[in-house]
Amino acid sequence: MDLSNVSNQRRWTIVGLLFTASVINYLDRAAISFALPLISGIFHLTPETKGLPALFFSGRMRNAGSIGWSADRFNLRWLYAGAFAIWSLAQGLTGLAESLARPDRLPHSSWHRESIYLPGGTKIVTVLFAAKERGLPSGLFDFGTRTGLVLEASWFPGF
Repeated sequence: MDLSNVSNQRRWTIVGLLFTASVINYLDRAAISFALPLISGIFHLTPETKGLPALFFSGRMRNAGSIGWSADRFNLRWLYAGAFAIWSLAQGLTGLAESLARPDRLPHSSWHRESIYLPGGTKIVTVLFAAKERGLPSGLFDFGTRTGLVLEASWFPGF
């Protein structure tokens, strides 16, 4: 991938987008923790059923190797955007759920986003910045994770 013509402004705009993606990722990741007491009442969840959202970590784990491999070989722009698009569509369709009757399908909506988030973002920073310049963009990219958690906690202080 030839990036010799990418301007400094564009590189930092991309870091800003990675930061925003990190915030969104962690806002969504923590949302279930805040919403679970309400969801439990609506869907009459048992303690065992309440643990099902943790299944998405197994999906992330299963996809980590293949997404990392893909990030090294395919166009990151399309790979990253495609994973976020699939995740967004799946999240939108989740609102139509009437039960957790198929818990094996529960984690699929987060697999794509969670799988591409870290290897894809790290690869993008690696491609855009020389080794001696990667500290700040990597730190800003990762700072989005903490920002997302703090924002979520501040929006739902009663939980």
